Amino acid sequence: MFRPLLTTACLLALAACQSPASAPTSGDTPAAPQSAATIEGRAVYLERIAPPPGAILSVQLIDNQLADTPAAVIASADFTDVKGPPFAFSLPYDPAKLRPNGLYGLHAGLRDAQGTLWFVTDTRVPVTPGSSAPVEFRMVRAGGDPVAPVAGTPWELARARGSVFRGIGTEPGWSVEVGDGATPRVSADLDYGERRIEVARANKTSDGYVGSTGDGLAVSLTMKKESCSDGMSDIEYPASAILTIAGKTYRGCGRFLTE
Repeated sequence: MFRPLLTTACLLALAACQSPASAPTSGDTPAAPQSAATIEGRAVYLERIAPPPGAILSVQLIDNQLADTPAAVIASADFTDVKGPPFAFSLPYDPAKLRPNGLYGLHAGLRDAQGTLWFVTDTRVPVTPGSSAPVEFRMVRAGGDPVAPVAGTPWELARARGSVFRGIGTEPGWSVEVGDGATPRVSADLDYGERRIEVARANKTSDGYVGSTGDGLAVSLTMKKESCSDGMSDIEYPASAILTIAGKTYRGCGRFLTE
């Protein structure tokens, strides 16, 4: 009887000494934290000039379907004292903020240490979060010369480019800008940025502009000063906008940028 009792005692002692961390627990095991996701990219400009001292590259990941609403910015980062071009960046973002079947784009601007905008993307850069392929895009000169500091909203950036009116709409997402002058440029991004059209020289009408694209598409834009809602947010705009391209009509809201 001595040997079995001794064996049993040893087993009980080992069980008592077992580490609490290795003991089984009830309930679900906590999931491991998700690793940070990033978008790798490079921004360039074609002008042969050095970036300003203390240059700052600002990059945003935008939900195209929520453009111009507070929820549109998924991620934003400033990269200080950058060297280039090209300007390499790694933009971290939270995958939990992405929506199934969402459409996303990048917006970027290069400023000097005083906040003056030098270069900026003139259209949203399509991007697929989760893709390992680096994104490369070109920025254009802001207004031809460094301009006054801007806060970075699409409206202020449009004003910095010399546009006098900007309109937006939803379902599908679109935007339009009108340049300055008697026969201004009219450009539009359609279908959440998947398609772009431009009228090089539009003619002014009593309530907007008309013209045609280089490949012959008829374009008209009607603007009216009145309270307007985009239907997807609580934002009220001071103008309505109706954009017609080759017989297809896009309805939305806008702002006169010189007022």
